[in-house]
Formats: sequence, C-alpha cells, structure tokens
Amino acid sequence: MTAPRTRGTRHSTEVTLRPANGGDVPELVDLVQAAYRGEGGWTTEAHLVDGHRTDADEVHAMLADPRVTLLVAELGGELAGCCYTRREPADPHGSDRAELGLFAVRPAVQSRGLGGRLLEAQAELLRSAGVGVLRIQVLQGRPELQDWYRRHGFASVGTAVPFAGNPDWLKVAGLGMDVMERPLR
Repeated sequence: MTAPRTRGTRHSTEVTLRPANGGDVPELVDLVQAAYRGEGGWTTEAHLVDGHRTDADEVHAMLADPRVTLLVAELGGELAGCCYTRREPADPHGSDRAELGLFAVRPAVQSRGLGGRLLEAQAELLRSAGVGVLRIQVLQGRPELQDWYRRHGFASVGTAVPFAGNPDWLKVAGLGMDVMERPLR
C-alpha cells in the first residue's frame, strides 16, 4: 500500500506503508528504541523509563503470530515508523478487539503526520476485518500522548493496568498504563 506524498516538507518524499518482514527487525528495534528511549522526539519516555523498549526476539515473535499485523512506514527508502495490532479473541458479548502497540515514528520525522497515517492504515485494516474496537495502553505521566490519542478518536475507559515492562526500569515508582479505546464501527 502506498500513501500519497507527504506535505509540509521542503523535499516531499513518498511514504510507503507495508507489512514488516524479518529483514526489517534490526532497523525496527533501533527505530523503536530511538522513539521511546532516545532524545529529541516528543514521544520519548526516557525521563520516565530506563531499559530497552523492545528487542529482536519480541519483534520476531510478533511477525510469527498470525493475530498480529506489524506495519512499517518507509520514507525515502528508510524505515521511519511502525505499529502493530494484535487481534484478541471475541469477548463473551461477541465484540472483537485489537491491541495497538509498538507504535513509533523516528524522532527526526515526527510531527509530519506519519503517525496518524500509520494509525489510520491499521484502523482500516481492522475495520475491514470486522474488528470493532482498537485498544491501547498509554504510560501514565504522558498527558501530551494521551491528548494525541484523543484527537485520533480514543477515549479513556477509566482503568489502568500495571506497567508492561520491567518495573525496575521505572524512574517514577508506581507508574502504570492507562487503557484507551477507539470504536472502529
């Protein structure tokens, strides 16, 4: 799937959205680490969390899971963003949900709309597959990130879950993850 050319940059470059493959793993790990734990991007969590955000084994496991769709965005022939969704089994009421995660845009190209394009591409894939709700867990202490998700149709469901990584990596003890959902129908 190829997206229209980007706007707002002096040198417009075509963005290509495609499924990730095994050859992307090292670059994906670097991209995610830069976005979540690096300096310079507005999505960094380095002030709240130490440690790595993902590793090659986790990304390979995602690629091997038939419930997962891991999309990448290429900009100028280089990986510039990624996000995955994992479909969950239907709940007792028959509602299909998917979890959104590993959502990252390389800091040097943030704030150009690439994240929104990745999110909407995933949402459309899920909608066409019959999924009704997209869910994400957002690290507490990140009001600007929660605001971004609200602008993209998500709302807090009023629950929190424990931090998904190693709790020893937290720089602020007790931080959890706020659950947000977006209806897809």
